Amino acid sequence: MGDYNNHNKLMEKYRGPSNQHSEMEKKYFIRLFFGIVLILLAIPLETYRAELGDVEIRQPRPAGGEDRPPPVKIETNTSPALSYMFVIAGTITNFHSIYRYRNECNEIKENYSRPANIFLIIGIVITLSALGISLISI
Repeated sequence: MGDYNNHNKLMEKYRGPSNQHSEMEKKYFIRLFFGIVLILLAIPLETYRAELGDVEIRQPRPAGGEDRPPPVKIETNTSPALSYMFVIAGTITNFHSIYRYRNECNEIKENYSRPANIFLIIGIVITLSALGISLISI
């Protein structure tokens, strides 16, 4: 029984079963989704950073009931570096998943055709779109 399981693992590793394409595609799209989430996380991070820069502190009334002084605006020195790090990490993740998917498809070519190039183009277009949206909002 154990020998049968080892044989199945070996078959999946080297020119495995016919459903190996669907496993590769599932992993590919999960990696793409994770990279897109990382890229798009830069938008709320940048919004939060911008809101930290617009802080006003209302001063308490002085004793005796006099008029309240005007609010004090605090200027914070924030940088969008964290947002850019998320964009870079997501972009690297997506391009790495595209690279791995392409190599895995070349490794297990079979007689029937799979839309591997279409999936690669979809991955590149989605990555570049998310990158553009994120960079425009930063």
